[in-house]
Amino acid sequence: MPESFLPCASRCLTKQFYSILLCIWLISGVWSPSFVQAATYYVNNQTGSDEHDGLSEKSSVATIARAIALCQTSDRIELSNTGRSYREPMLFRRLGGTPDRPFVVEGNGAVVSGLQALDAKQWKSIGKGVYVLQLEKTPYGNPFLVSRGKRLPAAPNRDVLKEGEHYWDRKTSRIYFYCEAGKQPADYDLEATLHVSGFTLTSASYISCRNLICQHFSNDGFNIHGDCRGIRLENVIARHNGDDGISIHEAGGLIVQNAYVHNNFYGIQDVNASRSVYNGVLAELNQVGVSLVGGYHSLVDCQIRKNARSEIDIAGSNPGHLIGAEQNLMCQTILFAQNVSVFGAGSQMGLSVRNGARAIMEHSVISGSGTGVYVDRLSHCHLTLTAVSQCDIVLNLQSKQCFCDFNLYSPGQFHWLETVYAADQWSEYQNASQLDPHSRIEELTVEADGTVSAPGEAMIFSGRKQTVGPTASFSLKFQQD
Repeated sequence: MPESFLPCASRCLTKQFYSILLCIWLISGVWSPSFVQAATYYVNNQTGSDEHDGLSEKSSVATIARAIALCQTSDRIELSNTGRSYREPMLFRRLGGTPDRPFVVEGNGAVVSGLQALDAKQWKSIGKGVYVLQLEKTPYGNPFLVSRGKRLPAAPNRDVLKEGEHYWDRKTSRIYFYCEAGKQPADYDLEATLHVSGFTLTSASYISCRNLICQHFSNDGFNIHGDCRGIRLENVIARHNGDDGISIHEAGGLIVQNAYVHNNFYGIQDVNASRSVYNGVLAELNQVGVSLVGGYHSLVDCQIRKNARSEIDIAGSNPGHLIGAEQNLMCQTILFAQNVSVFGAGSQMGLSVRNGARAIMEHSVISGSGTGVYVDRLSHCHLTLTAVSQCDIVLNLQSKQCFCDFNLYSPGQFHWLETVYAADQWSEYQNASQLDPHSRIEELTVEADGTVSAPGEAMIFSGRKQTVGPTASFSLKFQQD
């Protein structure tokens, strides 16, 4: 080989050598965006101390607030489940992670509670078994009293108080409590929801929270505000809160996988131009199961049941604090629902679509509400492969902008615009509305897991048999109180 080729060969070998080094460097993570090792801060409300560094279980801090104060971007907080509630909020303000390295909150099944004990000595008798407690201020939301873990009934005003009831006067920050005969406040071990919200985010992004229970807050269990992107909740419970179990606002983004929301006012209430995806959620025993007022939302493989007023209620909105809200299509509210079982157990509405909102529901079941599906004149509904059973009013469609087909209905009334059709006027309803050409009225059987069965032949679309109702049964199990 001529000598003139040697320098070139040498340069090639050198390049190969440095390329190999570079590969080793990249593989080892030295030059990766994630090369900084995230810190884990441990919290233990029995053995911890806020004087500790929190970097190991043996040196746990005592409070969540201290752990958050120690954290930086993409760190991790791990709560010890000591069997004793953490009586403090969990507030993240402009602290979170990045898309490749989310901040992690591991709850390990621990409970975060908004309750604070009330000093029995501070209650003053005003006669006839009624006592009053003066507070410095009233927390935001819908505060209430708790006695030995149970919420006490509230009176609408002070003048109609009955034994065992309380009235919270927000203007004066006074609580009035009518004791049962022969009892005083000290006999009740009274506590109050004096913290506003539990897991609270304010312009904090890329946070993954799992295995956490938030209860007894005056406002929300999980409250997400501001510029919050990439938020994930996994295996969480929100219960006994004054307003919402889970709520996201503004234009934030939220994914929820496996959640149980019960005994709140709203189980879920997402608003403004927010975006949320719920998979595997049970919402029950709230006043309203799911309320969506603005934004895009998805409910898939969920069960909404036994809520007092409405199961699912969606409505368009015009939030004045968002730029151009009146022209923002996201504020009109869009819901995609699939494999959802809605069991009314006497509630007024199964699915209510109002004020310009849009609902797409397929492979679902609605049973037991006064009205199965209600759509006002400004709104849209696309209903397919869904069973509506045991509802006095099966459909109440006040809008011409609806599409319904390949559904099964049990006997009941059908309202189309201003006309009411009885079950034996099925063909008249079909002709007038030009809806449901392939749908049928049958006696339906609906199982507790959402499975639907009917005596008639299978629905056929595009040459294939179609499943009416959920294609997968709801079988998730959740920890009870």
